[in-house]
Amino acid sequence: MVSVLKGSVVFMADLMRAVNIPCRIDFMAVSSYGSGTKSSGVVKIDKDLDLSLEGYDVLIVEDILDSGKTLSYILELFRSRNPRSLKICTLFDKPSRRQVDIVPDYKGSDVPDEFIVGYGLDYNEKYRNLPFVGVLKPRVYRQSE
Repeated sequence: MVSVLKGSVVFMADLMRAVNIPCRIDFMAVSSYGSGTKSSGVVKIDKDLDLSLEGYDVLIVEDILDSGKTLSYILELFRSRNPRSLKICTLFDKPSRRQVDIVPDYKGSDVPDEFIVGYGLDYNEKYRNLPFVGVLKPRVYRQSE
């Protein structure tokens, strides 16, 4: 399992306890958001994997699949590292926002085009620790735009 930091770490912690097969975990930090709610469109690797993917079945664990641009970049990068298989698991999916042709293999649920926080998902590094998932009121993020 590979957690795309930071948003998916809470979900992956619960997921890895729920599966009954041996698994290795690793973390990758990738950013496409500046501050706020809009993607910058530029994908940057802030922390690469420590483990090799070659010959392994790899599950990418995401918090939310939005435009798909960041995940598409990660998929291309990981394919070049020769895993045996490569699948995507996302807690939340926003198919209405998709800009690239990407479909998760596993997903928790579809969500509307609203800004979701809690259970690992944040806004400007806030609200990540909420024990629930909620919709951020637009007045909160419009103040900083």
